[in-house]
Amino acid sequence: MSIRIDIAGDDTALPDLREWLSNERDLRGRLRQRTKPAQPGTMGSGTELVIQLTDLGLAGVNTVIAAITAWLAYRQRQPRAARTTVTVTAPDGTPYDISGADPAALAHVAVEIAERPRGDDDPAA
Repeated sequence: MSIRIDIAGDDTALPDLREWLSNERDLRGRLRQRTKPAQPGTMGSGTELVIQLTDLGLAGVNTVIAAITAWLAYRQRQPRAARTTVTVTAPDGTPYDISGADPAALAHVAVEIAERPRGDDDPAA
């Protein structure tokens, strides 16, 4: 199982989040950055992170969600911080936007992602 992570509108945010996630012991060696497919009607494409969680299951997804939440809280404390939304895409292509730290909502997102079937476009497929 792989999940994809994207942040729209801030060119520095994704590399910063990648560095943050790479400090998580359970995620080391599982992160890669790739060019995402261009959307119809757009010129070019951006990049996204892909995290391989095949053998980590719900615990791995929880690690990712908790790390993203901590990173968002850290960014909000920085001077002139803009509100940032991280989009986590489940293996079946279902996107989840994370912009806050509501523990119940985040736990629900983690369970939803972990229980989604692997889609045909899953990079791990």
